[in-house]
Amino acid sequence: MTILNEQEFLVLNGAHLKKMATADEIASAVGLDPSVVKSVLDSAASTGRLMIAEGRYLLLPEGTSAVHEYYRTAYEPMRSNEAVLSWYERFETTNEQFIKQVSEWQSTDGDERIQSRLIKTVERLSKNLQELTPLIPRYESYLNRFGASVARIDEGEKEFVCTPTIDSVHNIWFEFHEDILSVIGRPRDT
Repeated sequence: MTILNEQEFLVLNGAHLKKMATADEIASAVGLDPSVVKSVLDSAASTGRLMIAEGRYLLLPEGTSAVHEYYRTAYEPMRSNEAVLSWYERFETTNEQFIKQVSEWQSTDGDERIQSRLIKTVERLSKNLQELTPLIPRYESYLNRFGASVARIDEGEKEFVCTPTIDSVHNIWFEFHEDILSVIGRPRDT
């Protein structure tokens, strides 16, 4: 298997985390120019790492294996880094709060008080995430995405809380959680 370079990893990992997305959606998520992203995606499609269906890209098993191999090799030092592992343990507590708040928000049809607590939890994660960006600079894109979605929520666009088809805080959180688990080499429990 050919090892991915950093740019290929960023793009294919974006496709991996988003599951099925357009080149523009992946470009926005990973912070790269859409033309660069499309070129990498089309190249990966020509080598059987992903498929294109109605303008959306879906990683195939070979592409998923390449992404996981990159995580294993590039992030091996993180898997025994006490600061990173400690950060992750603290994140799990915040993650439990976030999941509970999203469920409460959904069951109350968007209660403003619950939404306010949920946004504070997202802001707390964003603040804490800054501790990891010196070690994993690409995590800056999560900070930018959370900030943009929170701004949309603040403008009254409640769909940016957890609508599955847009870059909602719930989707970004889910992608980040899967990403950090891959960095530290742990499987998703649920």
